Amino acid sequence: MDKTERGVLYEEPLLLRANKAGMFGSIEKYHGGIIHSALFTYLCGKPDEQLFDTNKELFRGWLVCMSADWEEFIRKYPLKNVMRRVMMDPRCGISEKTLPPLPDGYSVGGFTQEIFEMHPFGQAVNYQNYEDFLQHGAGAAVLYGDDVAAAASSFLTFGNDIELDLFTSTEHRRKGLADHCVSHLMKDCTERGLTVHWDAQNTASAEMASSHGFTAAQEYAVYEMDIR
Repeated sequence: MDKTERGVLYEEPLLLRANKAGMFGSIEKYHGGIIHSALFTYLCGKPDEQLFDTNKELFRGWLVCMSADWEEFIRKYPLKNVMRRVMMDPRCGISEKTLPPLPDGYSVGGFTQEIFEMHPFGQAVNYQNYEDFLQHGAGAAVLYGDDVAAAASSFLTFGNDIELDLFTSTEHRRKGLADHCVSHLMKDCTERGLTVHWDAQNTASAEMASSHGFTAAQEYAVYEMDIR
């Protein structure tokens, strides 16, 4: 199989870079490689069967193979799930998408302290407080009355780079709300010199990213093993 059919990730994601710098997640070193646990579990180097047999807990999450050797090893075992993701090229620039006005009753703006402290959809939890988020992070939310209907925020910040986290509440979907969040966030990031990293979880997310001016860097696989 070629690189597209298989799932090795050859581009280094922002989460992995932050993990290597010691600011996010944990690291397990062994002879021949390193396992980086940073939301996803990044398997680097060569597989170690003894490590796998004695430390199954390291392999219970979402696994990303950073080498063909690790992917070959993982695919020998029963898999519960295989997801395809698309890593987009990082971008610092305003959105290229022309948006219609928001539907009646909706408004878009940045994260206020109240929104931040709500952590809508689990967002912005990797910042110490609102001041830390204002200085280093970015966020935009669409409100429907007092409710957060959709939000885009930085999952974490590493240098001048942020990892995008995007979600729309189920009852408010198919109204273009996420697009308004992304457009607002990208404008803010451009003005502040922040580069947005978008790791699309599916084809629809990748197409949405493309509509805002991002280009695809590489498709890859995320494995979930059937470990009992």
